[in-house]
Amino acid sequence: MIRANLVTLVAGVVAVALAGLVRFVLPYEQEITTLWVFLVKLTPQLAAIVAIAWLDVETARRLRLHLIALPALFLGFLLYFVPATFMAAMDIEDGSGTFEDLYLHVVVFVPFLIVALLLAYRIGGGSREGVLRTGLAMSIVHVSGLEDLVAVSMNRRLDAIPEVWTWADHITVRLGHPATKTEAYVFIAVHVVAALLVLFVPKMTRRSAHRDDEAERLSTP
Repeated sequence: MIRANLVTLVAGVVAVALAGLVRFVLPYEQEITTLWVFLVKLTPQLAAIVAIAWLDVETARRLRLHLIALPALFLGFLLYFVPATFMAAMDIEDGSGTFEDLYLHVVVFVPFLIVALLLAYRIGGGSREGVLRTGLAMSIVHVSGLEDLVAVSMNRRLDAIPEVWTWADHITVRLGHPATKTEAYVFIAVHVVAALLVLFVPKMTRRSAHRDDEAERLSTP
């Protein structure tokens, strides 16, 4: 059992260690100052995706892992993220907290959600390739800026989408400067297209190769 899940165990330990680094060693703040910090903050999520992808499905079924892991993930959401978000919002209302506190609670939930969905898929019999492809695609969308676009579009205090996206540090550190509105649109579009390619191009390539093989077989005397 250990041999079958060795990659999962190692990658899982790495994911937890990196999460601890991000949470307790690096500055735990909304602002992302360098590309290095941005990349490091992504590593726990990527390591967790690898751990899930190499989880041995038969072992998970034998241990009835779905009865433990999935309720545990739900309780993590219900008993931490929900009340912590409410408390952060209440602290803002009474002046004892800041928007950054609320932001940090919410932003941590996104990797948690990605990992929870992928784990449910893998335990349910999903393929390793499926975990890697969907995990990578969701991670690309996660850092695409799409959420920022939706947020400013829903912000009733804004008359229009800002011409310069000074708040989007995860875009700024990759472009080297705050993105203009046009640059942000292009940036988002590139990431969305990349995510779609990750999801569908391998499948389309395999289908094309299968059709070519079938045509060659039929044409052979």
